[in-house]
Amino acid sequence: MTRRGALLLPAMVLAAAPAGAARPPLSFRLIRNGSAIGTHQVTFREPEGGVLEARSLVQVAVTLVGITVYRYRHETVESWRGERLVALTSRMDRNGTAGFCEARAEGGQLLLRGTAGEARLPAQAAPLTWWRQATLTTEVPLFDPRQGMVVAPQVTRSALPGGGTRVVLVGGEGADITYDAAGTWVGFATTGEDGSAVRYERA
Repeated sequence: MTRRGALLLPAMVLAAAPAGAARPPLSFRLIRNGSAIGTHQVTFREPEGGVLEARSLVQVAVTLVGITVYRYRHETVESWRGERLVALTSRMDRNGTAGFCEARAEGGQLLLRGTAGEARLPAQAAPLTWWRQATLTTEVPLFDPRQGMVVAPQVTRSALPGGGTRVVLVGGEGADITYDAAGTWVGFATTGEDGSAVRYERA
């Protein structure tokens, strides 16, 4: 399973919802070489104070002749106030190897700490968690929430028939993400660590 493809990280802009309205979850099946190997779900909560909380959970298990040869679990919780990330916690387990990331807004910066080290990023920095289309641009500093690593992929955006958007990231394993006309995340494809094709389908 690809490191970049295994994100929860998620990024996207959801369609506008009435104040206090629950945002529907986003649920996907992960398909590798035609077989389902796991799930990716993003759920949302809007507590008091105008903060949107997004919880992403990716769970993967690859089996070979009945034996599990690869396990992956990654959970990320993001807190957004408007267009700014104010806090993030992330925990990953890849076949027993752990990774973590924590981020918090402080003044005009985002303080980042994780397995990869520490960094101070501009206030508009965002994680690669896919559900927020708006943050997947060359103007937004990006980081991988699995280990707190700053990344700078090449990002291209193009319009799709019917008003959707396609975002392609080149760098690392790469990612090909699609959103519908309302800005909702609807598709994802990448290349796995073993060179296999990995894609998402809505669950």
